[in-house]
Amino acid sequence: MLAWQAILRLMRPILPILLMVAGCSDYNIHDKTESQGRYNPPNLAAEVVTDRIVQVTVPSVDVLWVIDDSCSMSEEQAALTANFSAFMTYFTDSGLDYHVGVTSMDMDGTAPGRQGKLRMDGGSAYIDTSYDAASAIASFTNRANMCSGSSCSGSGTERGIDATWGALVTHVDGVNNGFYRQDAALSIIVISDEDDYSYMVNMYEFISWLQSVKQTGDMVSFSSIVGPQPLAGCNDAYEPGARYLQVTRAVGGIEWSICATDWSQMLNELGLQAAGLKREFFLSAVPVEATIDVEVETPEGDLIDDEPFTYSRSRNSIQFEAFVPEPLSEVLISYEVLASVPASDESDEVDTGE
Repeated sequence: MLAWQAILRLMRPILPILLMVAGCSDYNIHDKTESQGRYNPPNLAAEVVTDRIVQVTVPSVDVLWVIDDSCSMSEEQAALTANFSAFMTYFTDSGLDYHVGVTSMDMDGTAPGRQGKLRMDGGSAYIDTSYDAASAIASFTNRANMCSGSSCSGSGTERGIDATWGALVTHVDGVNNGFYRQDAALSIIVISDEDDYSYMVNMYEFISWLQSVKQTGDMVSFSSIVGPQPLAGCNDAYEPGARYLQVTRAVGGIEWSICATDWSQMLNELGLQAAGLKREFFLSAVPVEATIDVEVETPEGDLIDDEPFTYSRSRNSIQFEAFVPEPLSEVLISYEVLASVPASDESDEVDTGE
């Protein structure tokens, strides 16, 4: 014991130093240099994408005209047939394999061309590539002019949706056999000065059927030449074609007021669309609307960047207001992806009202 006491007495002056060294041995202290602890924030920049879409035409198309032939439609039928050459410009000698058929909105009468049956002319149910330009226009005039002078004899209960279904489903393998082709694009065009009063009241089922009848949605269009909603530029004799417009806005197609005076421009637009040249182009992601930028590169390499367009949230697409890109042009749509945009710091602030 005396020996240990002597040892402890000798170590007492250095014991605090040894304890300090032992206590610090658990730490590994390094100098702070540039390679240690560097700030590495996440990349918060919004993702920018560019969709490149080629304007192409479809090799074949079936065009169904569904025309109101009630007693008030004689002037509209005359304007349609007088300007039909503007429509046929995009079909005759175009290389397209096309069918053009006409049916009435009259589902009550049993005369030829009613209840969804295609109107015959010269023993044929529809116009196709065997017609030259003059004979195609003459044949359409015979089919679409259902009035005698200023008098039309069709039902006053316009049922355009039922007539469309009748033409494409009920009579597709009967009197209309050969008109509708599964592998062809389908363009439906309705013309009426009143709304639809079809017995097919479930519009969502009709729209769903149209959207699924082809392999891709862009192979189907439903255009409406009807009273606009609201009824601007028309007199009290017209009625908004609300049900037809509902289908057009869901499926895609051209809306045109039946009260418009320029039927040539209308038929030119319809011909472009029916022939497969598109004004509407779908985006691959949901954009920040304010960042959308659209350019068109022509096959010759020219760049067009000043054509007005609108964006549809419900369809996630842009649509040129009047411009139609020529075949093989590339439509370039650049935008910030909405899901990648960080929330603004201001969004976390609470408005106290002070």
